[in-house]
Amino acid sequence: MAPNATQEKTERLLNLVVYLLGHKQGVTRATIRANMKEYQGKSDEAFERGFERDKNDLRDLGIPLIMMASPGGHGDESKYRIDRSDYQLPEISLNTQERAVLVIAARAWEQASLQSTAAEALRKLGVASELVDLPPVSTSLGASEECFPTAYIAVRDRRTVEFAYLKVAAPHAEARRVQPYTLASHRGSWYLIGHDLDRDAIRSFRLSRVTGAMALTGEPGSAPPAPADLTRAAVLEMITPDSTGVNASIRLRKDHGHALRRQATNVRIGGDEWDTVEIDGVDLTRLTAQVCALGPVAIADSPAELRAAVIESLTKVAQVHQ
Repeated sequence: MAPNATQEKTERLLNLVVYLLGHKQGVTRATIRANMKEYQGKSDEAFERGFERDKNDLRDLGIPLIMMASPGGHGDESKYRIDRSDYQLPEISLNTQERAVLVIAARAWEQASLQSTAAEALRKLGVASELVDLPPVSTSLGASEECFPTAYIAVRDRRTVEFAYLKVAAPHAEARRVQPYTLASHRGSWYLIGHDLDRDAIRSFRLSRVTGAMALTGEPGSAPPAPADLTRAAVLEMITPDSTGVNASIRLRKDHGHALRRQATNVRIGGDEWDTVEIDGVDLTRLTAQVCALGPVAIADSPAELRAAVIESLTKVAQVHQ
């Protein structure tokens, strides 16, 4: 089977790294072109364009490519090399507590594809044997959203994604094109943060609201990296519900939901088995959890985003226990 463009690029970059590591004194562009089959047979323009792209790709990957200017100042005679001492990782030394934390973190993944990735990372660090030495823990970091593996690949490989997204209380899904920056988890839900190309702004997307398949577009590395000011605090602010809260109306069975009744600004006693409580300025996430915890004795009437959040949370619980 012939290699695809991604495989060819990976092999070319790997061969370039190996070639440069083998020449401590550096080599010129002409020497690289003459000795690497990947660059042979190309026109001058095609070689220059491809070599510049490959240099940038290596630097984006964190590989310390060094250009040494020629004594006479001629660019064609400049040499390129990779300092082996900067390229190789130093010896990693972990104490018992640090090794235990890594093992627990690896166990946290419920996603099968990520379980194998985490286990492989432990083997490379030489702590794989400790997977069986620690007692079981209840920590878990699941990702039940069907599009999570695709979103993970998009962030890892910096590839644009296209998907249909259903906003809270929206009548239908909208098409989105996003250059991914990172994934974040908050209260059991995963979010994709990236640059919305159609709205020309950074947005967050809750993966459970993606309808249908998420499609990868573009070559690996074609999407730009995350901006420097997209800090952990900035991401958390994007995916945390508005702290100003919502005004909600909830039906409760008589003699149930006393915690919600105490928070209510108004309680309407019903003639049947249900009362209605009105709560103002409450955090949406916290209220969703309270309503879900009451199960069949609580019904969220409004606002629409509360109803949608309750339905979504209960659906996820049902799926986990199927």
